[in-house]
Amino acid sequence: MIAMLQFSAVAAGLVFLAGCGDKARDPRLTVLALALLVIFPLSIYLPKVAVFPAPLAVERSSIYPWMSVLSFVWGLGFLVAAVRLGIAARGISNWRKNSSLVDCVDRIEIRSLTGLRSPVAAGVFRPVVFVPEAWSCWSDDTRGIVLDHEMNHHRRHDPLSRWIAEIACAVNGYNPLVLWMARRLTVQCEFACDALVLSNGVPASDYARLLCDFAEDKMPSGPVLAMSVHSTLESRVRRMVRPRKEQGTIGLFTMITLAILSAGALASLGSRKGLEAPVSEDEVQRRWAANPFPTEE
Repeated sequence: MIAMLQFSAVAAGLVFLAGCGDKARDPRLTVLALALLVIFPLSIYLPKVAVFPAPLAVERSSIYPWMSVLSFVWGLGFLVAAVRLGIAARGISNWRKNSSLVDCVDRIEIRSLTGLRSPVAAGVFRPVVFVPEAWSCWSDDTRGIVLDHEMNHHRRHDPLSRWIAEIACAVNGYNPLVLWMARRLTVQCEFACDALVLSNGVPASDYARLLCDFAEDKMPSGPVLAMSVHSTLESRVRRMVRPRKEQGTIGLFTMITLAILSAGALASLGSRKGLEAPVSEDEVQRRWAANPFPTEE
């Protein structure tokens, strides 16, 4: 558990450094960090390199079961998170059942859903784009821009990335650093899709106006991606108006390498073996009373 907390701090630091010049920096580092945090608990089965001093042997009865309490709290939090993810998955399934198919593009269903305000991309094995009921009333240009944005999410496998982020948050007990990386990943995915839409010749002013029209009040819960949310709208529009120069990939892959190496190092480090059993107080007194020079008796 301590190693997981240490790696979450290292991973968050690397993601922060990668985004110092540009918060929309390629999200591959963020996805990798979250994926490593998902599988990190399996490191207990890896062979350890003994580098830390062994803990002092003490009477078991004198130790308050803090680790047991922490394990119980973590297990309870993970159970709640697992239930929430199950409800989210069930919600996507219900959306699919209550929606109507309007089109199918590259094996990705476009489904109209009553009550929806903003287009939403969802699904990993059965990718789908949910659109508001007014889809048929939109102009061809509006439908084309919306479809381009949402299809880019699926081409980039962003719904899968959102699942990885949600599972990482659950496994790590909603560690604030992991939550921050999950939110950063969502923003990075939206920036990337915005850039792809603008690269196809869509005017930034028209696209920004469209995002404002579809903006949701809050980030949707669960592994889905709404086209526009008020909390990130300002930064996305500002980025369109003042596009940033693309940064090189050498620094990014250097940080990816550091993330992998640090995860492996923290997962493989362990303590030296201590005494197999604690020494009782009676045994300590007997040893103190023993003659240190038995041959002189």
